[in-house]
Amino acid sequence: MEKIAKSILTTILNEEEKQVAQQRIVVVGGNENGGGSAFITAKSAFYSSGNPITTATDKLNLGALYANLPETNYINYFDKVLLADAISNASVIVAGPGLGSDLRSSDILDVVLANASLNQTLILSDAALKIIKESGHALPKTSLILVADEAEWASFSNTPTEQQTTDTLANFQQKNNAIIVIKKAHTELFLKNGSVIANPLKTSQTSTNSLTGMIAGLTTLSSNTSETVAAAIYLHGYIEDQISRSQFPVLPSRIVDNIPLFLKEFTI
Repeated sequence: MEKIAKSILTTILNEEEKQVAQQRIVVVGGNENGGGSAFITAKSAFYSSGNPITTATDKLNLGALYANLPETNYINYFDKVLLADAISNASVIVAGPGLGSDLRSSDILDVVLANASLNQTLILSDAALKIIKESGHALPKTSLILVADEAEWASFSNTPTEQQTTDTLANFQQKNNAIIVIKKAHTELFLKNGSVIANPLKTSQTSTNSLTGMIAGLTTLSSNTSETVAAAIYLHGYIEDQISRSQFPVLPSRIVDNIPLFLKEFTI
């Protein structure tokens, strides 16, 4: 299996295209019990790009949200009008981190799916995948990225972990025309052109939220989505590898806090 090259980060971060225009990011997630997941994703996305970010979450999370990421805009995700407007005006949308999977969460995801368009990048992870599976929603016809760990993917795809092979994942990817990221010790990336590549750096089995945010952030820096997703996967492993030399365990929040520091290594 092909390995992601470290040089891909230098390529993405230094191409002139990323300076052309700001790209708006919206993160939808964080119910009354899952605010931390949404915060980590939103902060990771912002720290990976510096682009304007809106966090659509439960109003109970507002104080903690601003304490963690004062740069974000906030939307009460139960306000369907405001949420639909934010989705329509975003370049990259993330739905799922900490969203929950009850009927209200499903209604929120319905708004996201109804307002996401072909010219946007939609990243679905965590609870969004669970809702789609349980509700029978069809995957939307957008530039779609699915992010899951092995257990989440087993549930979503009805494929037990021990039966998840490169072929079964590649077949699912081709059938649904989506980029698929499976977070594991060496995170794997399944691209639309049929390529399968993996992170040469090993990561721990922590949540996918920090990785999801990096994918969202770096995707705003280039029109080559395949390269930006690969760059985010490499960056996630690289930061964890560096921190693990002096700390154990490596917490997702520590990875996110260090994104600007390590991104600087790859800028010219």
